[in-house]
Amino acid sequence: MNKTSIEWTDYTWNPIRARRKPLSDGRVLTGTFCTRISPGCTNCYASVINRRFGTGAEYTVPNLAEHEFYIDERILEQPLRRKKPARIFVGDMFDLFHEAISDADLSYVFATMMDATQHTFQLLTKRAARMRDFVGKWCNTAEPNIWLGVSVESQQYADERIPLLLQTPAEVRFLSVEPMLEAVDLTQFLWGKVVGCKTCPQDADCVCGYMTRPLLGEPAISWVICGGESGPGARPFNLAWAESLLEQCRAAGIPFFMKQVGSFPVTREGVALRVRDRKGGNLDEWEPVLRVREFPSPKSKFEYEIMRCSQ
Repeated sequence: MNKTSIEWTDYTWNPIRARRKPLSDGRVLTGTFCTRISPGCTNCYASVINRRFGTGAEYTVPNLAEHEFYIDERILEQPLRRKKPARIFVGDMFDLFHEAISDADLSYVFATMMDATQHTFQLLTKRAARMRDFVGKWCNTAEPNIWLGVSVESQQYADERIPLLLQTPAEVRFLSVEPMLEAVDLTQFLWGKVVGCKTCPQDADCVCGYMTRPLLGEPAISWVICGGESGPGARPFNLAWAESLLEQCRAAGIPFFMKQVGSFPVTREGVALRVRDRKGGNLDEWEPVLRVREFPSPKSKFEYEIMRCSQ
């Protein structure tokens, strides 16, 4: 695990590694690997880091054939050795639910997280269907210390990925609207009815194990993170988009976390703002209304067991 500057977590953990086929000089380089899947991946920071310090390869589909994924046992065991509770972001350098990662390797990761109950593990993916299918098959229940989230950089991907997240067993479901590339309306998902369940009535709580609808009085989404893009080639981030997202969360009573305004923040009128922090992560440079960094307060394991037994 590595201590991180990511504001909404404490450590990053990448137990699944990638090994590149031997180079012409016989060297075997190791690092991480992934492939881009949507516009939010365009300026992938992990790809840049891996190209310089890992396997030397860009995160492209043609390069996938040059890599194989494997579990690093030393890294896998790190959360078990740390006794002090921490928030741990799983797979900041790749998508844990990438189609080339085997169910067996995912099972090792989930088994470790379920054993290390002192920690809160935060999983974030753009491959929401794979996450739903794996979690539903592997455990079909929600673990209080495993938070599941999806990235939704635009309305299109909010509409595609959030319904799949709502079909996934989880006590805490969260959204990372970063890099936010346009205005996104989450209203229909923050207080959604049953989504995607073909068995249960649309006006009733789902009893199929997918927990597609929360208990009455609880929001469907537990947490929303928002942020603009940073780094070279950063795309514009209109602060009005973030204010709208904050208002939606306030109306639904959902914690909101403003991570950064990015390297290219603009006003409602589209006028570029100059920020000294290269990632736009200094709260003092923002409008006061956006200086919000809240976390969800999930139930304890004891409270969750009571809730689950009463369903």
